[in-house]
Amino acid sequence: MINRIYKFVKSFLFPHLHWLLATILTGIVAAAASGMGVPLIVKFVFPVVFHQTGQTEPELLAFFPQLKDLPHSTLLLWACASLPLIFVLRGVAMWMNTVVVNILGLRILEDLRTKVFHHVQQLPISYLEGQRKGDLVSRIVADTQNVQNVLSHIANDLVKQPITCLCALFAFLWLLFSAGRWEIFLVMLFIAAAAWPIITFGKRISAKALRAQEGLGELNTVVQQNLETQREVRAYALEERQIADFEAASEGYCKNTVKLVKYQKAIIPIVETVTALALSFLLVCGSICGMALSDFMALAAALFFTFDSMKRAGLAYNRLNEAQGAMQRLADVLDEPNSIDDPANPIQLPERVKGDITFRNVTFAYDAGKPVLKDVNVHIPAGQIVGLVGPSGAGKTTFASLLPRFYEATEGAVLVDGIDVRDVTRHDLREQLSIVGQQALLFSGSIRDNIALGRRGATNEQIQAAADAARVSVFLGTQSAGIDTELGQGGSGLSGGQRQRVAIARAFVKDAPILILDEATASLDAESEREIQEELDKLARGRTTLIVAHRFSTLRNAHRILVFDHGRVVGDGTHEELYANCPLYHELYNRQGAVNNAD
Repeated sequence: MINRIYKFVKSFLFPHLHWLLATILTGIVAAAASGMGVPLIVKFVFPVVFHQTGQTEPELLAFFPQLKDLPHSTLLLWACASLPLIFVLRGVAMWMNTVVVNILGLRILEDLRTKVFHHVQQLPISYLEGQRKGDLVSRIVADTQNVQNVLSHIANDLVKQPITCLCALFAFLWLLFSAGRWEIFLVMLFIAAAAWPIITFGKRISAKALRAQEGLGELNTVVQQNLETQREVRAYALEERQIADFEAASEGYCKNTVKLVKYQKAIIPIVETVTALALSFLLVCGSICGMALSDFMALAAALFFTFDSMKRAGLAYNRLNEAQGAMQRLADVLDEPNSIDDPANPIQLPERVKGDITFRNVTFAYDAGKPVLKDVNVHIPAGQIVGLVGPSGAGKTTFASLLPRFYEATEGAVLVDGIDVRDVTRHDLREQLSIVGQQALLFSGSIRDNIALGRRGATNEQIQAAADAARVSVFLGTQSAGIDTELGQGGSGLSGGQRQRVAIARAFVKDAPILILDEATASLDAESEREIQEELDKLARGRTTLIVAHRFSTLRNAHRILVFDHGRVVGDGTHEELYANCPLYHELYNRQGAVNNAD
């Protein structure tokens, strides 16, 4: 735990060292004003205020003999003014400490959340595909918020309260020394007793907090999955099952949270009970020893601040243990290695590559499992349109995904214009590619914004030309604000065919030399497919194009077709050549023809 805390402190506290120092400084002032200021006022100032003629001279005058020459009214005025001065100093320091701590906490939250989100953008798609999206959202949002709250307490209570405790303890021991009442030193046993539950419960809180955070991630996953599959839920009457899943996840989260709260709050009554026993012990000893009221009140005040600051520091310590679960979940993401990283000395690609593609002895397997592609050797000349066909799971999409380095070849190499894609930065490589997938996922924003994503700094003329080429303009008249119509999440507000046209327009405006069409019309009806296929044919013209084909009709303009089976290329040629010489292609083509005729 210490190493993980140090790592977080080094990464997220040290960059804001000025705010951290301001937190410590204001915490020290507030702590000293509380732990030492109040007991010493009770010890030295109150006897001056309540001094009566004939009584022993107040100790304050013994420490500061020069005050004896002041008129009693002036001395009384200064004595009475000292109390509000101490509390004003304490209040201002605590206010400044709270403000600075919140600024520090928000800065930390911003850095932490940004670093986690940035790291997620760099991680391989294979990692993200293996994670539950709701749980990742919970880590990025809820866990970072949890850590921010705790770090605020680290910078606040775990600085201010221990110092307050030490100051009060110092004042208590000094008062004992000055009064010569060392038998009361036994009260230190009560202080040790109060520290026991803080240390013991902290270990249990850490484990239970991790379970609670995992439960929250599970709950977020259930909610997100439900909202993303509402059509399926209602079409298959799954509402009751979804409600049951939600209730189960919610109940599990609540149970873990209740267990966490029990240990969190147990420290308060225990420490307060020990405090009451210590004060009672002090009262009895003071009575037996004939202690003066001012001495007793000063010792009691110092003892109270000692225990109160211990309690608050203990609560902060337990919050630190509580956050260990969130820290661990965030550290698991941050520590996840980026297996597809940029080279230390990348080769600079030309502004526009020719588009010559070579797969040389390529083998690929997910997580050291069974190979999905096996010893693939393919050369695709620049400008050639190549179809990729085969049964489900044959390796077509994986083959196309190796080109933009969504995955990394386990063996062999993928080359563009003779350059290994691992020798260039991912950004430079992907600038040379346009991809249109089966699901046209659009972003919240206007239609114009979604098209402009294809090229940074695209002009209105380029965006409009792309919209015309993809026939987006055909349906803009039905939209409330034309090309500036705002879309909801995922492009809601447009039909499937319309979203696909916007995605194609995005590829047109990018104008990349290499194009990947991954079953781009598979989810469309026959009429929409026929219309969009015309735009895709225009888009592919003059570019090196890979078409992952679900329907053979999308391959009508392909110069060449690769047939995949169990990760190997078992056929390579034109439609006529494959139909005559490749049994698998012959079978797949006839089977789809029979289905089409049946329709």
